[in-house]
Amino acid sequence: MNTSRMIILGVALVAGVGAFFLVQANTATDIAERTVEPIREQTVRVLISSHDIQRGERITLEDTNWISWPKKAVQPSFITDENPEARDELTEAVARSLIVAGEPIVNAKLVKADSGGLMAAIIAPGYRAVTLRVTPETSSGGFILPGDEVDVMLTTDGRGANRTRLLFQSVRVLAVNAIYSENSEAANIAGSNVTIELAPGDAESFMTARSSGALSLVLRSIFKPEGDVQADITRPSGVTVVRYGRS
Repeated sequence: MNTSRMIILGVALVAGVGAFFLVQANTATDIAERTVEPIREQTVRVLISSHDIQRGERITLEDTNWISWPKKAVQPSFITDENPEARDELTEAVARSLIVAGEPIVNAKLVKADSGGLMAAIIAPGYRAVTLRVTPETSSGGFILPGDEVDVMLTTDGRGANRTRLLFQSVRVLAVNAIYSENSEAANIAGSNVTIELAPGDAESFMTARSSGALSLVLRSIFKPEGDVQADITRPSGVTVVRYGRS
């Protein structure tokens, strides 16, 4: 065998050995990449509502469910499985306001059922519930529903001319007759009694005003206007409007 053939065989052998080790290295790298597991985000089990829970509705076990929640997104107000008995304790609670399906349940939206009557459980702390009789003409045609906000107007007879003034603004409606659900399926309720929520001092003024004239409820839009809303017509001289509070 001549020298040139020996050199060619040597080069081929070196190249083959190099290629072998290169393939082995790539294979090991691929296997390592496939076996590395992605970093899993830490989660905590949070108690949520399994369906819509109406205001004033008593909570049952079927109304709630545990779900994994990113730990970094858990708020202090959430109910977690760190207290396994927390779910069972909710069976003695009533929803203070609407809880939608999938929403984390927080104690601020709950009240113990044995802490008072149903209406007393859904009134905001420190407030009072007062009721007035209405007709379709004095309650926006019956389209006022629980959860809406209304203005309370007082009309009095003064020297042969009726005068109307604004008593309260942005008052929350608690119930219409015995209906207190915020998601009533009815488009309107032909109610004769409407219960609203007032501060203690306002409740006293409401009682005084009820005996001095006719009260009406004016439904407010859920949307906030951009700037002041101007009247389209000139107000009669007998109408007094008070903004942002009680006169």
